[in-house]
Amino acid sequence: MEPAPVQRQDEIFCVVDHADHVLGYRTRAECHADASLIHRSVSVIVETSEGMLFQRRSLRKDSSPGFWDLACSGHVDGEESYLEAVVRELGEELGYDGPAPEHVGTFLNELGDETEMAGVFRLRADGPFGLMLPEVIGLGIFPIGEWPSPLTPSAGLNLALAGYTIRP
Repeated sequence: MEPAPVQRQDEIFCVVDHADHVLGYRTRAECHADASLIHRSVSVIVETSEGMLFQRRSLRKDSSPGFWDLACSGHVDGEESYLEAVVRELGEELGYDGPAPEHVGTFLNELGDETEMAGVFRLRADGPFGLMLPEVIGLGIFPIGEWPSPLTPSAGLNLALAGYTIRP
């Protein structure tokens, strides 16, 4: 028997239009099965004094299992604000409870099989950060501009939209 995924498919996501106006609420399973359902997500770019922090996603994630991702990423639950979701996700994924990150922008990410309205944040901090199993199976600090591989499609988009480039 395979282990259960680390996310519940009945989680409720906020569905929005292209201008980020709330249209209603649908489950994770529905949003991930229909790219026309734009749902809110959050990502946090964490810059430390040694470089940029990335997380390696659980092998049990329903999308991009085992890929590297921004230090913190997740979905906005139900009626949460982007900031509330970021604070929750930082605690769940990194065990972080320090000052809140700054909002970089909100971008439409069309990922093929799903579409997210992504709230992107930046945090400049040295932690403390912890490995919070089972959601995250690894953490790594990389020089800014030298990203790990494979990188989730959304992480690459969010880095580019936030003004970062990858060095050849």
